Amino acid sequence: MEENLVKQVCKEYNLTVNQLSEKLEIPRGTVGRWSSSQKIPKTAEIALSLMLENKRLKDRLININDFKDSLKNFIFDKYI
Repeated sequence: MEENLVKQVCKEYNLTVNQLSEKLEIPRGTVGRWSSSQKIPKTAEIALSLMLENKRLKDRLININDFKDSLKNFIFDKYI
């Protein structure tokens, strides 16, 4: 069974359900119910999925930039 979307977002962003509810400006009880159920409103599902995709893309960009910096440093140290 796939992990609950609310729990995935909390894990990826290192947030509690309470902190996530504050970020989304949704009552804590509502987000709490979503975290204990697989039934999440479609609009919330879309927002949470976009949060996960945004995090993955930012992480990938950071990795690419780190690689580019390492490559620049290698070339500079070795050849310049």
